[in-house]
Amino acid sequence: MAFVTKYGTVFGHAPLQTGRIHFVAPAASYTVDGRAYIASDDNDGLSPERALLTLSQALTNITASAGEAIYLFEGTHAQTATLRVQKAGITFIGQRSLSASEVGASAALGVFPKPIISFVGAAAPGVSIEADNIEISNVTLRPAPGFSTVIFRNSSPDNFYMHDYVIVFTRGQPALATIGIDFGYRADTAGLAGTAIGRNAQTTQRATAFLANFSIVSGGAYGPGILTATADVTVVGGRFHNRAGAWATAFAVATGTGYVFIKACDWTAQGTTGIGICLDGTNSHVNENSSSSKQFLSNKVAAYDCRFPFPWNPDSGSPVDNWPTGVISLVECYAGNNGNPALLPPTYKGIASVYQTVASA
Repeated sequence: MAFVTKYGTVFGHAPLQTGRIHFVAPAASYTVDGRAYIASDDNDGLSPERALLTLSQALTNITASAGEAIYLFEGTHAQTATLRVQKAGITFIGQRSLSASEVGASAALGVFPKPIISFVGAAAPGVSIEADNIEISNVTLRPAPGFSTVIFRNSSPDNFYMHDYVIVFTRGQPALATIGIDFGYRADTAGLAGTAIGRNAQTTQRATAFLANFSIVSGGAYGPGILTATADVTVVGGRFHNRAGAWATAFAVATGTGYVFIKACDWTAQGTTGIGICLDGTNSHVNENSSSSKQFLSNKVAAYDCRFPFPWNPDSGSPVDNWPTGVISLVECYAGNNGNPALLPPTYKGIASVYQTVASA
């Protein structure tokens, strides 16, 4: 059902849905069209005036594979536990502002969506994708320090679509175990195990995912913004940005079968801060044979039209590093040296000019 304001527009610009919309407020008291209402999980949540109070209740109420959506009003939706998405075919939609939806502003350019899902106080992983055909859009996510923001737990969560979002690592102490989109969690079959899960022994079934139009914002020694493993993943229009300190690895491709395609993404860092390795292939093998020799998949990763920053450590090597020959291909990918003559050859062999093509491994 659509809800039209007295100005003739739809509340929150919610896109057309074929099923019900479940409205969720960030606090017990909220305002719609200038009138105050009380959110409660005793409400049915099926109109803006009868919003639910928690996302977990919306997940209980929603019907799988019926074109239904959970609509988040702007504000901080604080979570105390992992949100387990176990019903297929549902959509999460954050309330969009005019600046984000009608004048071309983009999450990839640093516009933070106003609906915030915060796990900072949860001491647990954030959103757990455990069903097919899940879509998440127009939200800002804040992970619990030391945990992953979005994880995948079932054997094959297909057709995951996440777009127009921002992940912010900068709440709480930096930790390498704080990760953004984490396919490595699919090693766990017994339950949520926090940071104790080994990320190098994956299920053999592939997940499929499409990630688009986003920013992942770091502030130093955090884990990867994206970690792929045993998944076919397409990543388009993303920005990996470091505000302070040194971010060791922004995007890591881990073990397991599956192909990764990256298009029109930027890696950026402010001032003298930096990113150690933008695209890391250290654990990109498919498996290990009986003699513990790593086996690799040819042409596993392709990156097109990407931009990388100058290295925070000129001795650290290329921004695309630790790849065996033939596993990754780069087309129209460039890195800059920030105008620093010390980064020109022969002093530094990795990047030759202000905009230098990064060679394929």
